Amino acid sequence: MRKAIFLFLISFTNFTTYSQLDSIAVDPNYLEDQLYFSTTYNAFTNTPNEFVQDGFAYGFSGGFIKDIPFNKRRNFGVAIGFGYAYNTYIQNIIASELAGTYSTSTYKDSYTLKTNSLELPIEFRWRTSTLEKYKFWRVYTGITFSYILNSFSVGESYADVVSITKAIEVEKLQYSLTLAAGYGTWNFYVNYSLTPFFKKNTELTNGENLDMSTFKLGLMFYFL
Repeated sequence: MRKAIFLFLISFTNFTTYSQLDSIAVDPNYLEDQLYFSTTYNAFTNTPNEFVQDGFAYGFSGGFIKDIPFNKRRNFGVAIGFGYAYNTYIQNIIASELAGTYSTSTYKDSYTLKTNSLELPIEFRWRTSTLEKYKFWRVYTGITFSYILNSFSVGESYADVVSITKAIEVEKLQYSLTLAAGYGTWNFYVNYSLTPFFKKNTELTNGENLDMSTFKLGLMFYFL
């Protein structure tokens, strides 16, 4: 009798466990990719003649993004998120203040510009995911709005250390086109800015316009 009761309890426990797993596995309202993290190599496009980039400039970002599927299979939809980004840019152009006015100059040696930003990514999403498939192909493209909270510059000019706590000519509000594509954890990531990095009509001391934009290439990781 005890053996029969024991077998009944084991069977009931297994049945309950499998039922719970099945109910989770067939949940029709599953969501994907709620957290994101990227790491990139940063460069500039549309650079002036005197521009020199020397060294490895990098950046990273991370945050939460809300998945909003459009169809029953839930493999097509949009996503809206909020996050933080830290970026560095290494080159020889620096904005400085002199006698109450701001000028942008080029120096013989390079310096590093660092920025801290808030991000608002908006993505259009397509993927091959299903209820039971946890590794799948994805193509996510969209636009990211960024607001630069602060910037800091440090480097060397003719063997003298240059340190500026605020790069005044940096455009605070920026937006860029993005593309993330890949399989499983690893996703190729591109970010191309549509906004000039420095404020409009910023010029070098030689009169050349400074209309540089940023270009980022790296990896994007998505998590539930």
